[in-house]
Amino acid sequence: MKFLLVCGLAGLLGLLGAGLVGIWPRPEFPDPDPVAKAWGVANAVAAVVLGVRLWDTIFEVLVYVVAMVGVRFFLLGMRWQGELPPVAETPLLRRSADLLLGPILVFALYLAASGHLGPGGGFPAGAILGSALLLLALAKGVERLSAELYEPRLERLEYVAVVFLLFLGAVVLVLGVRTAAAFVVANLLVAVEVAIGAWAVLHRFASARGEV
Repeated sequence: MKFLLVCGLAGLLGLLGAGLVGIWPRPEFPDPDPVAKAWGVANAVAAVVLGVRLWDTIFEVLVYVVAMVGVRFFLLGMRWQGELPPVAETPLLRRSADLLLGPILVFALYLAASGHLGPGGGFPAGAILGSALLLLALAKGVERLSAELYEPRLERLEYVAVVFLLFLGAVVLVLGVRTAAAFVVANLLVAVEVAIGAWAVLHRFASARGEV
């Protein structure tokens, strides 16, 4: 077994070295700027992710949705008995939640809405929104925050966002609509989906373990 591992490692190092010294010809990478201009945006990464590869991005979101549904389903019968206690609250934690929630929400919205102009987009914006919900869960307690958010409504919003994202993909790729507005809407929908999915995972795991 050790001999096979050594041979495999030597082979990988050999391939890496051959690539570094330029034995094999390297393909020419296309200029991303014309791609961005063709889609009417300034960010070439957004033009590829939400333009050329929009269907791939949509299926990534669908995989994320399936993962969220799986977490909800498999942890449904593993609920912690009794009320989930919040983290030992301190004035610093409460004040941090009060002061940081607004800026976090604004920054996440900015990242989603400006993803076609520079670094950002729906996925990082959704992750930042999820961190805001985690901060609130630490300050208030998971179950109290779940009641305030009214989770069934969040789940419906999650599925509505996925449906609209599929519709937007059809409009952009089938009808050939190439506008920056479509990129903004797509990023906002992805941000909503990622944020709600992050909260679903946090809530289910906290409910199953009895802690945040």
